Amino acid sequence: MEIITLLVLGLIVIGPERLPGVITDVRAAIYAARKAINNAKAELDGEFQGIGEEFEEFRQPLSQIARIQRMGPKAAITRALFEDDENFLDSFDPKKVMKGETQGEAFRKQQSPTPESEQRPVRDSEKPPRTGGFSWDDIT
Repeated sequence: MEIITLLVLGLIVIGPERLPGVITDVRAAIYAARKAINNAKAELDGEFQGIGEEFEEFRQPLSQIARIQRMGPKAAITRALFEDDENFLDSFDPKKVMKGETQGEAFRKQQSPTPESEQRPVRDSEKPPRTGGFSWDDIT
């Protein structure tokens, strides 16, 4: 719709005898602008390709640093010292040591069960006297 409106407006303003020449000139200007833009893109791509290869050298170490920053302290230490062998640090974790099928289970089996103390009612004569936390022994 807009193109038809522009053609009608161009026909009125420019006139029917000069309109084909103006259309040819506009078309040539658009073609030249597109060609210049494509040439500039190709030139910039050629210049930045060498720089892009230099940045690739830095990209891998930077990605490794970013990965380490996202890790927790245990994972970072494990990765740095033990080459991602988390089982080594698990032997120092008391929760995992005391879980089943470990040395902790053997230790629990060696422990004798403690007998429950007999629950007998306490008589009033055996109860300590109520002093409200105050004792004359503290003063003298």
